[in-house]
Amino acid sequence: MARNQFIEAIHEARYDLETCAEKDKPAARAKLYTLLDQAALRTDPPVRPDDILDALYDDYKDFRRMKLRQQWPRLKR
Repeated sequence: MARNQFIEAIHEARYDLETCAEKDKPAARAKLYTLLDQAALRTDPPVRPDDILDALYDDYKDFRRMKLRQQWPRLKR
């Protein structure tokens, strides 16, 4: 499925935050919220970053499912 590259970057940053080591969480959180702040400023009127996360939640679940499937081992036929 073709996705908006900016939304894809937000999903990737959110996934990185959820899956990274504890010591890497501050940097991952900063990256995610930088992207969310940029997205929030694109709307008129501007919205809160958490509202963007809420709006993208269902799409993010699909993204996360896709990422998990990519990690599954492939069976040879």
